[in-house]
Amino acid sequence: MTYATVDLTQPHDACIRCGRPTPLGVALCETHNPAHIKGPSPTQVHGTILFGVIGGFIALLLLLRLASSGVGPFPSALNAVATRADGGLNIVVSVTNNGTRPAGASCRVVAAGMPEFRDYVFFTDQIPAGTTRSFTATVPPLPSGQALPASLTLAVRCN
Repeated sequence: MTYATVDLTQPHDACIRCGRPTPLGVALCETHNPAHIKGPSPTQVHGTILFGVIGGFIALLLLLRLASSGVGPFPSALNAVATRADGGLNIVVSVTNNGTRPAGASCRVVAAGMPEFRDYVFFTDQIPAGTTRSFTATVPPLPSGQALPASLTLAVRCN
């Protein structure tokens, strides 16, 4: 099968490689597609892409589920607070790993009970499953150099 001569006064397509006129719906000219192999339809292309994206999200969710199974929760308690000479604080926090495998916790020291972006965050060492460990953390002074107020209400939340 050869392509018929294309009437340039009528609607036509162009070869995507060289630009020669081709009949409507034909993406490659005789030179670039001598076997006349049909290309995939737009529906096939978009379906393949959609299938790949959905499959990728499912694989990512399964990987996340596998990686996070048996980790936490991490109940925590603030055991002691001491003011340092530079205006910062030394705190002692006890963290329990209620999960089924060893894991480290991400702990946030929250002032006045409202989480915000300036909260101090620290990470614990690995805590064996079902055990409680105490950790000492140093909360730096305020950026302005002022000491943290002694009346400051602190809470610790660990994930």
